[in-house]
Amino acid sequence: MAKITIYTAPQCPHSKRLKEFLSSKGISFNEICVLDDPKYFEEIQEKTRQKAIPVIELDNSVFVGFGKRVERRISRLIGG
Repeated sequence: MAKITIYTAPQCPHSKRLKEFLSSKGISFNEICVLDDPKYFEEIQEKTRQKAIPVIELDNSVFVGFGKRVERRISRLIGG
């Protein structure tokens, strides 16, 4: 199964929808809250060159934000 890490924030509605989507598909993920430590926010800036969340790392792919387009891409990569 694919390794998924998501960078989120508690009050972010897109982060909430992403977690609900992954859970509804039975997909386990490692969640990192960017508010827990400033180094996490720096990590996502290095990986994406953006200051946006959620960030999804799926194997060797990185996605920023969560909407229908990202949902379809994740579904294709995980085979669902």
